Amino acid sequence: MPDHGRVEAALDRSLNALGLEYIDLYLMHWPQADDPETGRTLRPNESPTFVETWLEMEKLPLTGAVSPLHPITIVYIDCLNDTGKTKSIGICNLSIKNLEILLSKANIVPAVHQIEIHPCLPNFELIQYSKANGIVVAGYTPMGKGSAPFYSDPTFLSLASKYEVQIGQILLSWAIQRGTIPIPKSSNEERARQNLQIIKLAQEDMNTIDEYHKQPGMHRSHSLIGSIKDGKLLGWTMDELGWPYDDDGYVKS
Repeated sequence: MPDHGRVEAALDRSLNALGLEYIDLYLMHWPQADDPETGRTLRPNESPTFVETWLEMEKLPLTGAVSPLHPITIVYIDCLNDTGKTKSIGICNLSIKNLEILLSKANIVPAVHQIEIHPCLPNFELIQYSKANGIVVAGYTPMGKGSAPFYSDPTFLSLASKYEVQIGQILLSWAIQRGTIPIPKSSNEERARQNLQIIKLAQEDMNTIDEYHKQPGMHRSHSLIGSIKDGKLLGWTMDELGWPYDDDGYVKS
């Protein structure tokens, strides 16, 4: 990520592209930084580190701004540069290991932590840790990706039949009911409308979905398939990232 060392310039570029004066939420997508000249991925201790990037992001929020996603996250940092370009700042794809490092140095707690969440990767511990530190959790790929098993699996077919809804609605309802914010996307208008129709799942059905990843071959990332090579993702080792994946994206037991 070549923009870690030019936080405000990258935001300005996005604002210009969007035709906006400010945004509600600005996220650090990954902890890794790239050298903008060579494209080389910097090591975790090379500047700018993700902590240094975060400290630069702290200079962006409106003083006293309230995050629309997390109304109790209020920024009271009068000494920082009030650019008025974003109301909230957040993070993506930090493990508990790296989130602990960030929080030990941060002046502002991230408003949002965006991570991959679906029944094959429920991320219980990371969600609990984020919430315990006052961070709202948003989940990308909430319906899985590519050859996600949910749409032909008897478990989800049965639940969809029971509630007379689509499997996608089951997945989104599970995500919301466990206190996360799913981020679905669809180019199909009818499906997009269905995604807004959330239902209340019985606790026994929540438990069934919670346990789904424990089936053989199910506990895995869907978004990282084909991205991990020789134990590395975007230039960092799994140990540096704090993630438990093998090269095929499965969670190591």
